[in-house]
Amino acid sequence: MLPINRIREYLTEVVTQLKDTDNKKLFNYTEMIVEKKGLSKILKERTQEQNSYLIAVLPSFNFKGTEDNVKTVNILSFFILNKTDYSEHDHDSFLNIFVDTQAKAQAFVNKLLEDKSNNTGALCGFLQLLDENSMAVNPVYYMDGCNGWVVDINLDTIF
Repeated sequence: MLPINRIREYLTEVVTQLKDTDNKKLFNYTEMIVEKKGLSKILKERTQEQNSYLIAVLPSFNFKGTEDNVKTVNILSFFILNKTDYSEHDHDSFLNIFVDTQAKAQAFVNKLLEDKSNNTGALCGFLQLLDENSMAVNPVYYMDGCNGWVVDINLDTIF
């Protein structure tokens, strides 16, 4: 099973390394939550200034293989969200929130794939068994005043 602290370290690395064209961090708040239900409390506590989030959910685990070759399938979710004041948005500007967060989700996915191929960084090898076919990016909207995307991935670890 993938150690929780490795995911926390990776979040720190991602927040430090991913920057926009003005060299500002893509995310100004990161957190790990126990389950998706806990996301509501975290989102309600954030301010408008903490408006760009990368939030990971504790992984769930499945097992596969044979008795002498067991692997753990780690199932991870990462929310990429922006705080939204709905009174400030018409339909087009609301859609632009998804344009902005989609670029952040794309940068995050690119980092995952780059780190898998490079096996570098604080967590060398952490992503080497990432299953690219398992990756999914889905929209999240009207979630406690936030909108954006959730990135779901599966990766194997040796038991």
